[in-house]
Amino acid sequence: MEEEIINQFTSIKGVGESKANALYEAGYTSVKDLNEATAEELSGVKGITDQLAETIKKEVSLICEDIEVGEAVEESAQEVVGTAKVEVEAEDEFKEEAGEEFKEEAEADFEEEVEVEFGEEAEVESVEDKEIEAVLTTELEMDPESQRLLKVRKKQKAKKPNFVQADQHKKKRLKNYWRRPRGLQSKKRRHILGKGEMARVGYGSPVAVKGLHPSGFQDVLMCRVQDLDELDPSTQAVRIARTVGQRKRMDIVNKARSLGLKILNPPTEMAPMEEEVQ
Repeated sequence: MEEEIINQFTSIKGVGESKANALYEAGYTSVKDLNEATAEELSGVKGITDQLAETIKKEVSLICEDIEVGEAVEESAQEVVGTAKVEVEAEDEFKEEAGEEFKEEAEADFEEEVEVEFGEEAEVESVEDKEIEAVLTTELEMDPESQRLLKVRKKQKAKKPNFVQADQHKKKRLKNYWRRPRGLQSKKRRHILGKGEMARVGYGSPVAVKGLHPSGFQDVLMCRVQDLDELDPSTQAVRIARTVGQRKRMDIVNKARSLGLKILNPPTEMAPMEEEVQ
């Protein structure tokens, strides 16, 4: 109990463990007690100055306001849940009174309405669902150590700096990619602080997962349909080259789906030109 109270006090700005213990020994056992006390009473505690007492009062008042708002929200939520339960119970009673005959008639009427209104659209949706269910990609086969190294690489890349060539931020003609500085007077080559990091061996990813896609698959660039037969669906994924046309792109997509291959850049479905004109 004492540790919980001291932890609450240490969360207040400017209050450490020693001052929290002094407040606890002075008889304050909760944040509400601190809120009810005056600044003069708090300054009388050992180690609490007048300025610190005023800051404690401000912080404690904000905490108490948040607690009151949270309690009000909980009460309103409980009222809403109670009304919802009452409505659900009333619906259940009505369904029990109506009986199974009424349910069967309503379901039959609803099915007839759906068939009349939608007709062919409902059939098309069912066919599309079947096609989607038939397309299943093979799961990735990777040992636990490689999965762990993928997580390590993700954390490393989050901390890795952006390597750019020297003076790239000054000159528009310099592109945003890495080039090693070779100048005799180059401050980046001499590792002057504030001139940017240089690409070094220590920033490299683990060798076992280097070059893999974040999903864990090996990224394979694909230009021809016949090359798909040589891929392993359990470890390799397809990336369609940007120079491939729309017709061949769809052929590659259909063949890859039939083989269970994962597509890293699937094409967006394009509407026919006739429909766009209409």
